[in-house]
Amino acid sequence: MAVPVETAVCIAHNVFLLLDGWVWTCVLAADEAARLLRSATQ
Repeated sequence: MAVPVETAVCIAHNVFLLLDGWVWTCVLAADEAARLLRSATQ
């Protein structure tokens, strides 16, 4: 079962955006956790 190239590109783009958003959220959460730990130890 073949899919048109445009459809495959659209799916890949959407998956990339989803993963990019997830990674960005994890980075922000880790940064916030590190900031809280630094402030708790000072």
